Amino acid sequence: MSHDPSPDPGTAALARAAHSGDLADAKRLIADGANPDATDADGTPLLQAAILRGDRRGFETMLEAGADPAAAAANGNTALHVAAMQDDPTFLKALLARGLSPDTPNARNDETPLFNALEARNDDAIRTLLAAGAKVDAADRYGATLLHKAARINATGWVVRFLEAGADPTARDRVGATFQPSFFRARDAVLTSQARSDREKVRAWLVERRIPVEDKH
Repeated sequence: MSHDPSPDPGTAALARAAHSGDLADAKRLIADGANPDATDADGTPLLQAAILRGDRRGFETMLEAGADPAAAAANGNTALHVAAMQDDPTFLKALLARGLSPDTPNARNDETPLFNALEARNDDAIRTLLAAGAKVDAADRYGATLLHKAARINATGWVVRFLEAGADPTARDRVGATFQPSFFRARDAVLTSQARSDREKVRAWLVERRIPVEDKH
């Protein structure tokens, strides 16, 4: 995605001021009517666009100028969701330090930032969000939890860690499935040695707690 500037002159000028770190000019433009939560040509709020560019100066300027981190992009993501996918931890930590809830939902599908961090395989962001109090039992609009997500993308290590952190292994999505059908879907022969080890840990964890194992292999 290109994140082209907005065709609106005021928004384009605000984006330039933020990118250059000119807070005074950004505030002047907002006072003159520019919207700090305006979007670029792709429907991405200027604050999120700065995060996606890795533009720390633009990010800080937009925040100081009054941009709302909770403003959603066209895809429903807030700034926290976008920050959770970035390798640079600066953005995520700065937003959490401002008091944003680590469980802020996506405006379209209710996924919390942990889902985004998991999708991006961003282990550091997952740990940061969990340390900030993010719920391991968060579910999206369709009832799928982080365990469901981790199982579907074969993030086996995080299935283990989420269970150990207190995630509910019996939670079911809207079609009535737990995380197990996805987790045990692949045959052992096609898994890496680490994935096989994680699978055995999960199986033992379930057996120890007398939870039926849904492994059909």
